[in-house]
Amino acid sequence: MGEVNTNQVSNQKRVSPDSQSNPVKSSSKNVPTLVKVIAILHYIGAALLLSFGIFIIVSLSFLVSLFPILAMFSAFAIVFGIGFIGISILFFFIGRGLWKGKNWARIVAIVLYGLGIISSIYFLVYGNFSSIINLVIVTLIFGYLLFSKKVKEAFS
Repeated sequence: MGEVNTNQVSNQKRVSPDSQSNPVKSSSKNVPTLVKVIAILHYIGAALLLSFGIFIIVSLSFLVSLFPILAMFSAFAIVFGIGFIGISILFFFIGRGLWKGKNWARIVAIVLYGLGIISSIYFLVYGNFSSIINLVIVTLIFGYLLFSKKVKEAFS
C-alpha cells in the first residue's frame, strides 16, 4: 500500500527538451559583423543628418532676426531642415532594421546604395574626382548586401 513505484517517479521527473518552455527566446538573428558595422554607419549618419537639420532651422531663425531680408528664404530653409530630419529618421530605422536582421531594411539599403552609385558616377562624370572614393565604398557595400551568401542567409 505504501510502496512507490520508482519507475513512475523517475518517469515523472524526465522532461524532454522539446517540452520545456524556454523563457528567454532568442529572436535576434545571426547578423554578420560587417552588416552591424553598416548599421552603425547608418546610426552615425542619422545623428549627423538630424544635427544638420536642426542646425539649419535654428541658425536660420537666428539669422532672420539679425537680417530681416533673409526672411524670404526662411520657408525654403525650414523645409530643407525638416527634410534632413526626415532622412535622419529613415537612416535610423534602416540601421535598426539591419542590426536586427530585417529583410526590408536590407532591400531599402540596397536601393539607397544603388542610388548612391548612380549619383557618384554622375558627380564623377562632371569633374568631381573626389567622388571616386564614395563610389568605391558605396559599390562595396551595395555588392556585399546584394550578393553575400552570409547576408542572404541572415536576412532570409
